[in-house]
Amino acid sequence: MLIERVLYPVETLGPGKRIGIWTSGCSKKCFNCISPEMQTARADKDIPVSQLIQFTKDVMRKNHVNGITISGGDPLEQPDELLAFISAISADCEDILIYTGYTLSELQKILPEEKMDLLKKHTAVLIDGRYQDNLNDNISPLTGSVNQKINFFNAAVKNKYEKYMNAHGRKIQNIFYGDKIISIGIHKKEL
Repeated sequence: MLIERVLYPVETLGPGKRIGIWTSGCSKKCFNCISPEMQTARADKDIPVSQLIQFTKDVMRKNHVNGITISGGDPLEQPDELLAFISAISADCEDILIYTGYTLSELQKILPEEKMDLLKKHTAVLIDGRYQDNLNDNISPLTGSVNQKINFFNAAVKNKYEKYMNAHGRKIQNIFYGDKIISIGIHKKEL
């Protein structure tokens, strides 16, 4: 699976302390994308899905993890790898949030029914739709533009997400390592 980065704890892309996983590669090229450096699928970022599963389970075993957020790039441009990962990890984490630039109706057309069933079974929340810069309302803590939809596939997490969205506006978390800074969260559009 092409993985750009994995970080913990991420506290700005869903409720609680989360493992954040960013994939490499997105063909949509949305104007003013939050992560243009992840648009090009980079072969040097390829790791075995089994290694990602083991690493994620190790982090969960050693830390208090409330959920996993998978973004990118676009994780659903690697559907087989993504489905293998979430199928293996969902027994250990009921709250898996996935961001995709595809809409749910587009996914239902491009993914076979059995893969859609797996996606819905192992994903708690799917945030879908391309980022549209002109629809960025600078408000929602989980979507970049108002056209993006929050789909709850696991009703058990809906209440904690609603509390999170009502209690928080957009906030940014900066992680420093070495001589680099990674800024995580839904950034406000400059006016």
